Amino acid sequence: MAGQTGNQDIARRYAAAFFSLAQEQGQLDKVSADLKIVRSLLDESGDFSHFVTNNTLRRADQIVSVVAIAKHLKLSELTEKFLGVVAEKRRLLALGAIIAAVQDMISDFKGEVVAHVTAAQALDQAQMDEIAASLKKVLGKDVQVQLHVDADIMGGLIVRVGSRLIDSSVRTKLDRLHRTLKNNSDLSDKAKMREVA
Repeated sequence: MAGQTGNQDIARRYAAAFFSLAQEQGQLDKVSADLKIVRSLLDESGDFSHFVTNNTLRRADQIVSVVAIAKHLKLSELTEKFLGVVAEKRRLLALGAIIAAVQDMISDFKGEVVAHVTAAQALDQAQMDEIAASLKKVLGKDVQVQLHVDADIMGGLIVRVGSRLIDSSVRTKLDRLHRTLKNNSDLSDKAKMREVA
């Protein structure tokens, strides 16, 4: 838990510095678009995810690789430099948390609400827009959807907005069903014991 808190602190520090630079240079929209691309890559590419979490790679190799990836993705020069600094400081492990923190700061600045949506597979832009529109009706504010892919939830969605959580994932429904069946089984076992007694 302490490690996770440390990672969050690191992510917030890096995110605040990057957000300030992007704001000063009038590049918040470009940076936001860049980070969506990197987030998608983290979620969808096992190779990239492994590269980011592999701390056995030499620092110089990580820097060269991350800059090459940024160029290949046609990210802005500011984002490219920032990713290079993150690699140089050996903070790529916190990249997902840094991206989430920057996106939250950008949304806050624009007066938007951030919805962290977890799906079992990638959603297309029309589906993301539909989720944003539905949440806007409920919240009365523009909603920025940040998608995270987690095949373990099996289906459905988990939506987190601030402290609110809506969990309609198949995994959670199965867990509830399992608990209900187990409780019913325990109750019927107790009833049988009473009959015998």
